[in-house]
Amino acid sequence: MNHTMEIERGIQLLALCQALKIEKDGVDRPAPQTIDQFARDINAASKNMSALYKLIPQMHRLAELGRRLEADGKLKVDYGDDYSTAALDFVMAEHGLR
Repeated sequence: MNHTMEIERGIQLLALCQALKIEKDGVDRPAPQTIDQFARDINAASKNMSALYKLIPQMHRLAELGRRLEADGKLKVDYGDDYSTAALDFVMAEHGLR
């Protein structure tokens, strides 16, 4: 399953979770006057899941950059480290940001 499908499934599961909670306790959460902590939590989780549409492709691109930088001998990725973090650290250091 690709990351887009996984994100969409995560959002669907959160919506289902909210629907089941509404069914269980009878609180209609979508209405603004009845928003409780659970509805706020579902809303925040859905927004965070949606952010993955942008973040996962960026991580893949950074990993690709990291592999290229390693092949060029500009960085070394140790066991347990990942290429995306190493690439970002390298670029930040190159520009005096870290």
